[in-house]
Amino acid sequence: MIASMEDFKKESWGIRPVLDVPGLFPPAVMFSFLDSDPRSKYRDTLNRMSQAQNEQKMVPTPPMSHELMRQSLISAAWDSVFHDVPGDRVALLYRNTSQNVSSEDNGQAAPPVAPSYAVGIVSTGPAGTKWLVTRATRFEGKPVCWCKPVEVEKGKTTDVTLTLQDMIDLETI
Repeated sequence: MIASMEDFKKESWGIRPVLDVPGLFPPAVMFSFLDSDPRSKYRDTLNRMSQAQNEQKMVPTPPMSHELMRQSLISAAWDSVFHDVPGDRVALLYRNTSQNVSSEDNGQAAPPVAPSYAVGIVSTGPAGTKWLVTRATRFEGKPVCWCKPVEVEKGKTTDVTLTLQDMIDLETI
């Protein structure tokens, strides 16, 4: 049993995720932390769903409908990795829109604004590698997500930033 706040801080780890992706609309993603990399589960689910779809006798559809169906299948397969995640372990991460704004007085850029964290995760669970995983979203017409390993240590809070460089195109996994 943890006797004090100081003991709690020593026995827990924390993560402060930030979404820094200009142009993402809506500028928010659902996310969770998982104990393992979910990409193999995604690939297995996508293969099963694709096989089931291929076995169905479907009426031919226009190419655009086929493309939308394929992207929907990809997104649904990725989101299946969240089936075992309890609702209280899923949160909304939105883009911090604070920017440098020019001062009307002198025309100079204002100093950078420190990011404000709308979400912070704290846990007394086992430390080690956790995976920050978002639900599927769309960016520039493609289904995308983030699946980023994060090393957590008891007594420490780790900042994690999701960027365009970390974004995963779900069609390429």
